[in-house]
Amino acid sequence: MAAIAWAWFWRPPFSWTFGLLVAIGTVGAVIADGRYALRRIAGVIPILVGVSFVVFALMASLPGDPAINILGPAATADQIAIVRTELGLDQPFFARYGNWLGDAVVGDFGESVQRREPVAVGISNAITPTLQLMGYSVALALVIALPLGVWAGYRQGERPDRAINSTMLGFLATPNFVLAVMLVLFLSIGGLSVAGTEFGFRVLPAGTYEHISDDVLLHFKHMLLPSLSLAMGQAAVFMRLLRSDMIGTLRLPFIDLARSKGVPTRRILWRHALRPSSFTLLTVVGLTVGLLIGGALITEVIFVLPGLGSYIFQGVSQRDFIAVQGGVLVISTLYIVVLTMSDFLYLALDPRLRGRAVGAGA
Repeated sequence: MAAIAWAWFWRPPFSWTFGLLVAIGTVGAVIADGRYALRRIAGVIPILVGVSFVVFALMASLPGDPAINILGPAATADQIAIVRTELGLDQPFFARYGNWLGDAVVGDFGESVQRREPVAVGISNAITPTLQLMGYSVALALVIALPLGVWAGYRQGERPDRAINSTMLGFLATPNFVLAVMLVLFLSIGGLSVAGTEFGFRVLPAGTYEHISDDVLLHFKHMLLPSLSLAMGQAAVFMRLLRSDMIGTLRLPFIDLARSKGVPTRRILWRHALRPSSFTLLTVVGLTVGLLIGGALITEVIFVLPGLGSYIFQGVSQRDFIAVQGGVLVISTLYIVVLTMSDFLYLALDPRLRGRAVGAGA
């Protein structure tokens, strides 16, 4: 938590925060179960190398000559040759990949051909809004899903359970970008006007970004609508998973024993049943990072957030393949590392799993 707060307020380079979080999670996992942690880390390295190769190969296979995209169709052959040499495009494929991977390992993703700045600098500036959007979305989804999932599991088949399931199913079926537009329409620009009557509010801003260190209240006001647009679909998934696991857990003998001892229902639900019902939810939370990143790309464009999704979108529209290449690699690495950290979190939640294969990666 201290590392996250440090990144949120003081804006250090992304590589510092990312490395610090990975180091903290890895050290904790090694302390809990060193053999399992080292085995998982060793398995992640070839995956990251494979992902980097796929990203580089896809960027290299895009149609068109990057040098012509930079200079324009009126460029001469000599000008194109100079730019190709500067970009290393005159070298064999595997030589270019090896040079790029070696630089990427130390945080050098090349220089953006359109922005004329190091890609690492652009990613460091853009990653904070994206991580904030993802963090707030997951937090909101859990805040919504936990009480609803516990209550629906407890009241299985009854009217509250049916109402909760129907409502959350509607959110699950609504795409993130559609929900984003609806939230802007009804909570930001006044909604619809029917016969002179407006059905909507103007209570929250619809665009731009305010850093949390500049104005905390204004920051959260700007981030609430985009976070909600990403959170509601995830909340529906979390709620349904937790409900199913709660139904199974509430039928176990230790729950009957707690009831026979007169333990209050609230304590049974939140103290005894929730923890063993949360393992599937924890795995899915890690897996949803990829979905959140994909949804964040469109959401950041709609709400004018200067995040990594907007950075990649601008790179695609400007055919800045070096910026897109670095951004996609960072997203892929972030997804794999977060999934690995979620596996390590299993060890902290249930000591019985130490010494055995656990988690999504097992």
